Amino acid sequence: MDNEAITTDWSARQSRFEFSPPRHFLLPAILLLLSEKPGYGYSLVKDLQDFRFGAVERPAVYRALAQLEQDGLVKVWDEPAKAGQARKVYGVTESGARVLRAWMGVVKEERDCLDNVLHRYQATGTADAALAQVEGAWNEALGHAWSSVSSTCAAGRRRAVSDAAGAPTGLLAHTRISSPVVGLTSRQSTPPEAASAPAPVRRAHFCVVPDRSVVLIEARSTVGPIRFGAMGLSGEIELDMKDGKVSLESDPAARLDIAVDQLRSGNALYDAELLRRIDARRFPHVSLRLRECWAVGTGDRYRLGADMTFHGVTRTLRDTVGLKLLSDRKLVVTGDHALDARDFHLPSPTVLMLRIYPDVRVNLHVEAERDD
Repeated sequence: MDNEAITTDWSARQSRFEFSPPRHFLLPAILLLLSEKPGYGYSLVKDLQDFRFGAVERPAVYRALAQLEQDGLVKVWDEPAKAGQARKVYGVTESGARVLRAWMGVVKEERDCLDNVLHRYQATGTADAALAQVEGAWNEALGHAWSSVSSTCAAGRRRAVSDAAGAPTGLLAHTRISSPVVGLTSRQSTPPEAASAPAPVRRAHFCVVPDRSVVLIEARSTVGPIRFGAMGLSGEIELDMKDGKVSLESDPAARLDIAVDQLRSGNALYDAELLRRIDARRFPHVSLRLRECWAVGTGDRYRLGADMTFHGVTRTLRDTVGLKLLSDRKLVVTGDHALDARDFHLPSPTVLMLRIYPDVRVNLHVEAERDD
């Protein structure tokens, strides 16, 4: 086979995942549009595209209209034209309205099934699940669903303990090592022939990948849990590496910045109130700067202390997190941390009868790539 005919480019392979409308969805969609107002066949084609369920072909629309008319669900009449041929106008019959009501029950069942798919995807606890939650603004759509990095989920707890690091943990800025424990370099005995030639320690610089880094904020309110999420994080991490592992033989350095106007809950009213209360125009960023870092145990876990500046107030946060090297060119920092918004002089947001309580949990997933 010609190698040039083989491609690994995602865009070239997307066609197999091409989206299409649910089976028979065209029929209730037409009934819905005609229940709003009578319409012409050609105008229905355009309006159906607003449902964004894939391409809508004109012949398929006219075939569906003919089928609905034959079943007595749609009626048709001619409208005199100012010039040229009279146009056919379609409207819903009483039978069509009853059938549409029954169809809405089917649509609700379909949505519940699709929501279950989203919940199960969230429950994988993967970074992509967290990113998708923010990108798709699922928070409001899924109501009080479990969050992909929530500590209340078994998968989330396992992830937080195993390969996770840092809630406010990209919490990396200039760090003073406050323990003599050396990072992840091996403590095993070294053969005599190798003792004379220890592995060199190299300084590595990593840049945060914005579209692969996400922060999720879980808050309680009088109507239940509310979750805000943001992508587009920026920052850098600088640390020593030895034998392909992290070494704390000298001070790491790192920073992380989050644009608060990127926080989204999926509810425009909640989002606007949040940005108003935190005065996003005056304080557009949350910044994290590492102060101290030491290894915990023999795994990829660390105890961090970092200065967090939010709403013009700086506080030092400390928590146990984990840092995972996927390769010598890529690392991942994830984790969670509970904090009180009142520590940052932030009033509790209120919308009508809704009140958001000040204690929140911040979940963070940061991916960084080496650029040196």
